[in-house]
Formats: sequence, C-alpha cells, structure tokens
Amino acid sequence: MTLNWYDLIAQAIGFIGVALNIVAFQCKKHKNVMIFKSSNELAFAAQYIMLGAYTGAALNGVSIVRNLLFARLVEKKKPTLVYQIVFALFFVVVGIFTWKGPLDALVILAKPLSTFSYGLSDTAKVRLLSLPVSVSWLVYNYTAGSVAGIICEAFTLVSLITAIIRIDLPKYREKNRETGEHNPD
Repeated sequence: MTLNWYDLIAQAIGFIGVALNIVAFQCKKHKNVMIFKSSNELAFAAQYIMLGAYTGAALNGVSIVRNLLFARLVEKKKPTLVYQIVFALFFVVVGIFTWKGPLDALVILAKPLSTFSYGLSDTAKVRLLSLPVSVSWLVYNYTAGSVAGIICEAFTLVSLITAIIRIDLPKYREKNRETGEHNPD
C-alpha cells in the first residue's frame, strides 16, 4: 500500500480523533464525555469522507447532534428516552441510505446502542455499554482502511476498561459496603 499526502492527511485527522476519544472516557461528568465524543466524531466523520466510508461519516455526523443534545438534557435532568428512540431510528434510516455492504451493519447497530448509553446519566453504564460499540467500530475501521480508527478503538477499549477499574469498580464496591451486600471477591 502506497500512501500519498491525501492518505496521510486522512490518517492524521483520524489521529486527532484518537486523542479526543481517549480523553472522553476519562471524564467524570457526562457533559464532558459528550463534548469530547462529539469532537472525536467530527474528526472521524471527516476522515471517513476522505476514505469513502460514507456510512461511518454520516452516522458520526448525526452523533454530534445527538451527543450535544444529550449533554444538555442530562445536565438539566430532563428525560432522554424519546430522543434515544428517535435517534436510534434515524441512525438506521441514515445507515440504509448510505449502505455499501454488510459490514456497515456493524456500525448501523452500534449507533443505536451508543445512543441509548449516552442518554444515561450514569457514566458507569455509558462506559459498560460502550464496550460492544467499540468492538463494532474496530471491525468497521479495519474494513474502511482507517489506521487511526483501529488504533482509536484499541485505545478506547483500554481507556474504557481503565476507567471502569479506576472509577466504576471502586464506586460499586463502596456501594456494596454501604448496603451490606455480600461481594464474593
């Protein structure tokens, strides 16, 4: 594979997205997770356009609006369920219109799952539900030729697992101690 300047710029844009994604899941506040995820998805939407991966680009574009809306709704303690359903359906419709092949189904299904997770105020649940989403994007990035995307999802998986261990498990253990529930480990 020979890389030209166009390819290098496309991959560089993706690496900007990588940095933004790593930061996103280390945030403790829902709003900050959503802001960094929106920035990440903007970078990858641009990269996917350059790579001709239009389903990924379109879905990431819609995700930016979803993320920012959810950040605002969760911050104001407003319900997100109606928007979760609307965005989930919209992702499927957009995915159908940009369909290039069966592997697009991975991200078409991943986006509704991330939509339901990002509509939650509990960042522990956001991180947990983000694991299968990340695996789906890892495969999609491989097929799209996004080196940055592959690395991003590898880092995302490490970042998610790190945050779950660093932030979520201590909270879970503390909650169990407070409620007196038995924890076998």
